[in-house]
Amino acid sequence: MKRILFIAALMALCLGAAAQEKLYEVRSGIITLEMDMMGQTVVQQLYFDDYGAKQANLMEFGGQKIRSIEKDGSNIMIDDAARTATRMPAMGPQANNRINFLNLDEKTIKKNKIKEVGQEEIAGKPCTKYTYKVLMMGQAVTVTAWVYKGITLKSSTRTDFGEMVQKAVKVEEDVQIDPSMFTVPEGVTVQEMDMSMMGGGGF
Repeated sequence: MKRILFIAALMALCLGAAAQEKLYEVRSGIITLEMDMMGQTVVQQLYFDDYGAKQANLMEFGGQKIRSIEKDGSNIMIDDAARTATRMPAMGPQANNRINFLNLDEKTIKKNKIKEVGQEEIAGKPCTKYTYKVLMMGQAVTVTAWVYKGITLKSSTRTDFGEMVQKAVKVEEDVQIDPSMFTVPEGVTVQEMDMSMMGGGGF
């Protein structure tokens, strides 16, 4: 469970900043990313609409598909096949960690120690490369991000568990997104996650 939570935390970093902001210069899209984790490939798709005001992540790991949406300041993990939904606990300051690269102000740059360090092409798109620091599940981590029109197409996150790299393999821009991607299915009750799942045990 801790491994799933940590992956979900990485997913949350890709969700952009707080909702209701214009996060991207692209109206809507689907970004397919891959991450190698402990010998397994985690496939993740970022769905967004309204320039990032609506966002959802779909993750496939170990044969299980989990959809993550942000609602009322928290992340909700949804298993559509099992018709279950779980609200993840607020992981300290993590909820405010996500960065709007279209609106970098001096306060954010200083707080997160953001540095622009170059240019590189990812998935055929020209990206600006940044380094910055955030808190994730109580850990201070260093992130390198390759950003295209506000969208992170690649990220390298260094943690106590090692380095984890997500990279876009497909970028679809201005596509129609089913509105149901951003909602909890009708008739599914959102359960609160047991906080004891966060502590003890190995990764």
